[in-house]
Amino acid sequence: MPRSGPFLRFEMSELPQALAAAVIPVATVPPSDRVELRLRAEMTRIFHRAAISGIAFHIVLGCLTLYAAHGAAPASFVWGFSGVLLLVSFSRAGCHIAFARRNPPADQLLLWRTLFVTGAILTGIVWAVGGWVFLASDSSVLRFLTVITIAGMSAGAARGLSPEPWCSRIFISTTLGSMGLKFILMPVSGQWMLTAIAVLYGLYLINMSHSEHADLKRIYRLVFENEDLVLTLSAAKERAESANVAKSGFLAMMSHEIRTPMNGVIGMLQAVQSTSLTREQREQVQVANSSAEALLRLLNDILDFSKIESGKLEFESISFSPAAAAREVLALLQPRAVEKRIEMTIELAPNLPPWVMADPVRMRQVLLNLMGNAVKFTEKGKVRLVVEMMEAPSTTARLHFRIRDTGIGIDAPARARLFSVFSQADSSTTRRFGGSGLGLAISQRLVKTMGGEITVVSIPGEGSEFSFDLVFPLAEPAVDAVSASVARPLEKLSGRVLVVEDDRVNQKVISLMLGRLGIAFEVVDNGLSAVQRGTAEDWDLVLMDVQMPEVDGLEATRRIRRHPRGRTPIVALTANALPEDRAACEAAGMNAFLTKPIREMELRLCLETWLRADRFEAQPSEPLVSKIA
Repeated sequence: MPRSGPFLRFEMSELPQALAAAVIPVATVPPSDRVELRLRAEMTRIFHRAAISGIAFHIVLGCLTLYAAHGAAPASFVWGFSGVLLLVSFSRAGCHIAFARRNPPADQLLLWRTLFVTGAILTGIVWAVGGWVFLASDSSVLRFLTVITIAGMSAGAARGLSPEPWCSRIFISTTLGSMGLKFILMPVSGQWMLTAIAVLYGLYLINMSHSEHADLKRIYRLVFENEDLVLTLSAAKERAESANVAKSGFLAMMSHEIRTPMNGVIGMLQAVQSTSLTREQREQVQVANSSAEALLRLLNDILDFSKIESGKLEFESISFSPAAAAREVLALLQPRAVEKRIEMTIELAPNLPPWVMADPVRMRQVLLNLMGNAVKFTEKGKVRLVVEMMEAPSTTARLHFRIRDTGIGIDAPARARLFSVFSQADSSTTRRFGGSGLGLAISQRLVKTMGGEITVVSIPGEGSEFSFDLVFPLAEPAVDAVSASVARPLEKLSGRVLVVEDDRVNQKVISLMLGRLGIAFEVVDNGLSAVQRGTAEDWDLVLMDVQMPEVDGLEATRRIRRHPRGRTPIVALTANALPEDRAACEAAGMNAFLTKPIREMELRLCLETWLRADRFEAQPSEPLVSKIA
């Protein structure tokens, strides 16, 4: 690069280095040099964008000078000067017009830069020669016009040639240098003063050109660096989105691949438990069933955490009873507490609102995680759940939940990382009690999403207390909730069910369950058979696996729905448990959704819904899809 400062310096070695830099392909240079190459290419384009007005200025001044030189300078020189000047000027104009039309890429700018620099230097030489001759004229008008023209062109070159400072130095040095030297040789008074003025003016213009070049570089470097930063951030964003899509796809695939064999494991364990077993055998089956349930809880925790991280976890707003939800959690954990000989109690404030609006599933999930941890980490003593009313209800109610245990407790350093992902108090805790460390992290995020925050107070060796407050809108009791709260005997089921399942183990599991429930059924193992049998005969219900080779459950459902007899209720049996899987089933025309592994009670409740006499019957003008159950 040219050296800074107002001094007139130029090394010819800079020219080939500067020109060679323009032909290096951008893709072959490291990112740190890419901005410099783009900067040099932009400087070449600035040359050409600003050149036309400068060339027009040269032509006009040249014509005026020729008019003044007529009769005051040798005619041959005047015509020769004008011919060369017009030839150079119009050649430069044609070059710049061609450049503007072609807009060449960066790797072709060397030729255009060379043409521009050559034209500018030739213009300076032409005016240097013309100025030398015209200043020797006896016409004061011609001499004055020559000085004004050369001074003006040099000033324009200081700005117009600033993208390449060495070019502006040559132009200014050639034109003003020739004029200054002519002043020295002229036999007039004050010739040294005129020469000094020319030199000082030339140094000033060179310095101004250098400053202009520095400003241009600084501005465009900022522009290009910001553009590179935006591109880098955009690329990083695309990589993150691709990674997130890949992660979601991986989780969906692994969820399906793990749930499919888990359906066989849990289903067969349930079948074995319903047979006559010795005490030792029953204990062994219970251990195996507990291990399978623990593995399933871990899978659900991982999926929940993934949905929370991606912002895809959906919350419902349903009327439910907070007292009933707390009692359900206690009932679920009571067998484990009895097994460990731990006293587990619940205290419900008498002024609790009977019904509130929230997501009861997420609410029970939080209480199950906190109460489950309390039972797990308590070896003796008691676990207590307290639900209190913090404010008198108007349209909302603030409830305070507190879970107190007499377990191992948590020290201060462990409490600081307690709600981090995959974190427990220490490694010995993991080995001794098990667990993934996801439960508390998920619970905290669920509570924060609902507008609260879990806090913990603990003394090592004495126990812990987890608490949080949540505000719930008051609600009226839901019809389904009222009917569900009334105990009723199990209905006797009847009907014909078509089971579509390609996995042999899952066929066996669902067959055992339906057989114990007294349901007549037939099994097909692919989507094509499902469409043929589902539209050829009358069925009361179709249990449809979703992921099958060739024709999957979604496409099979769509084909059945297009058939005149395709009004049979269809329930998805799938190991895909993500929200988008439910949406896809609903869009295909399915009426309900059962996630593998399937429990017998869940299957029975589904059958009671769709096999009872007053079950869903769509009219011809009504949509065939109801809300996913």
